[in-house]
Amino acid sequence: MGPIKQLSAFWRHRSLKFWLAMGMLMTFLPSFLSALGGYLLYHQAVIQPLAEVASKHRQILLPLQQLQLSLWGLSDTVVDYEADGKISHLDDYHKQAAQIADSFKALRSALQGDILAGRDLATSERGWQLLEAQSSQLLSQQGLHGDHAASVSLEQWGADIDGLGQDLGQLFDDLRIENEQNHDQALADLQLLERLAIGGFSLSLLFACLGVWVINRSLVNSMEQLAQGAQRLAAGDREHQVHVRLPHELVNVAAAFNQMTQQILEQERALARAAATDGLTGLYNRREFDRLLAEELQRSQRYGKPFSLIICDIDHFKDFNDSHGHQAGDQALRTLAKTLQDNVREVDKACRLGGEEFVVILPEGDQEAVRQTAERLRKAVEEQEILLDGGVSARITISLGVASHPDQGNSAETLLWCADTALYQSKEQGRNKVTFATQAPAKIPQSN
Repeated sequence: MGPIKQLSAFWRHRSLKFWLAMGMLMTFLPSFLSALGGYLLYHQAVIQPLAEVASKHRQILLPLQQLQLSLWGLSDTVVDYEADGKISHLDDYHKQAAQIADSFKALRSALQGDILAGRDLATSERGWQLLEAQSSQLLSQQGLHGDHAASVSLEQWGADIDGLGQDLGQLFDDLRIENEQNHDQALADLQLLERLAIGGFSLSLLFACLGVWVINRSLVNSMEQLAQGAQRLAAGDREHQVHVRLPHELVNVAAAFNQMTQQILEQERALARAAATDGLTGLYNRREFDRLLAEELQRSQRYGKPFSLIICDIDHFKDFNDSHGHQAGDQALRTLAKTLQDNVREVDKACRLGGEEFVVILPEGDQEAVRQTAERLRKAVEEQEILLDGGVSARITISLGVASHPDQGNSAETLLWCADTALYQSKEQGRNKVTFATQAPAKIPQSN
């Protein structure tokens, strides 16, 4: 077998549970992937930008702090120049002033989009430009060292530099607090997202397991009930009913299955009745009589209970047919069958042996009760009017022979022979009579 056939055989032999599990997996897998993709997208689109903002703020804070220190360093340089008048301090001043200008430029670029911080920085930058102009004017004067008026101006200039440094320090503190808040918020959002992702994944997994359990409890169990019902039906159990509650499609299938089983049972019962009954009279036929007689004989022997047979035959039935026709003869047989059924107990079994010969099995009962039953049957038939076609009526009589177990024998053959012998005695004695069999013979004579 090739790989393709092996793979095909593998898929064909998978159970319903396997396909349901595969269906559930295929149903929930997009949800899992969507959740995972959403997490990655959110992390990339939200968390990372927040981290970049925090990083950008850090890029602002360090230059801002450096700018603040540079202003104070510049102030110290000017004070030193005023104190000793060294030209090297002027070089330092120009370098520091250039660094401050570059720092303002870098901060201006970094704070684009931040309106409030940008406005504060612009105000500080304009203040620096005024102070720079003042410091340039003061430092350009000759004989600055020891000049009282220049010292007063430099003192005021230093105070303004300190004020500008404090303003930048306040801006630094505001940005630092905002940066820390954004950083903390980003971490909090990230932790919340991770918890939501874990919770969502766990909830999806739980619902997937719950869905598989629900399908297993409903669909799979229902399918197993149907399969079991089909197996029991195939094994011959026609009375088994399939009980399915959901889903409604399988409920309908189960209802149709139960209806089909009931129809099969009724058909089999009808076939059994047809096989066990005579088509003309509706009484048990000869084959069913043999079974009933063997069953009654076995029961009687087991429990020590007597039973009797009454065999009857229509008197001069050939003459009746010749006079009235065979259809009238059939009507006479049907009428006789109904008369027998109407005049025996429910536990008694009336059968047609064939032709115009009938037999009744009477379980239990003493000899007197059997005699009364036989006489009641004979008299009822004699008094029964048979309605024929054309409004014509006729009557018939029957001769009866009675044999009992165990008095006349312990086998079906012996009982039938004894009852039949008694029947012929009734015919020989004038018909329309009841004759009881005597002691059974030691051996049943063989017929020629």
